[in-house]
Amino acid sequence: MTSVEIAELTGKEHKNVLADIRRMLVEIQSAEKPAEYQDSLGRAQPCLLLDKDESLCLVAGYSAQLRIRIIRRWQELEQQGNQNALVIPQSLPEALRLAAELAEQKMALEQKVAMDAPAVEFAKQIASVEKGITLSAFAKTVGLGPNTLFSLLRERKILMSCRGERWNLPMQEYVDRGLFATRESSFDSNGERRISFTPLITGKGQQWLVERLIRDGILRGVAA
Repeated sequence: MTSVEIAELTGKEHKNVLADIRRMLVEIQSAEKPAEYQDSLGRAQPCLLLDKDESLCLVAGYSAQLRIRIIRRWQELEQQGNQNALVIPQSLPEALRLAAELAEQKMALEQKVAMDAPAVEFAKQIASVEKGITLSAFAKTVGLGPNTLFSLLRERKILMSCRGERWNLPMQEYVDRGLFATRESSFDSNGERRISFTPLITGKGQQWLVERLIRDGILRGVAA
């Protein structure tokens, strides 16, 4: 769910919702998941993505009327997800096909950026696409919950398990191998400038991780 959708559901100004989210993420030591949306003039504007736990944590201090709107919206999203459930690969060939599909999606996104983005923003957006996607987005692609995936990667020493600003960031070994990357962003919190870090998985890393999770018995497909 995006901060824009939360603002629309609660009737709050988007800038105030963003401020609430950033304060909450600092308190729960969770990384920002930046995204973009188009405003009424078709301009790209920043927003933030929240998973279900983060959304419910955010609105815990809101009125009951506002909380129920968010809860009902999550129920709708989960029902849609069940209807469009992804069949998880159970063999290496299926995993490679999935990785190829991910690469095609990446290429399609690059083409869309090239066609739609203003020239002044083109280089910046392409660099972002090439750097990777968020682990939350990857988790949904392979049919895992984001929290489950983060836990699995910490257990395997792929992500850092130390609490603090380095929580859930990739180990340097995997960054050096071109499998993961880190995006740095800054925000204001109570008048102070803070830095947040978001782990990203590259196209090469997506293929590698699918193969690794199948080999470890984490991804199991449904027999045809």
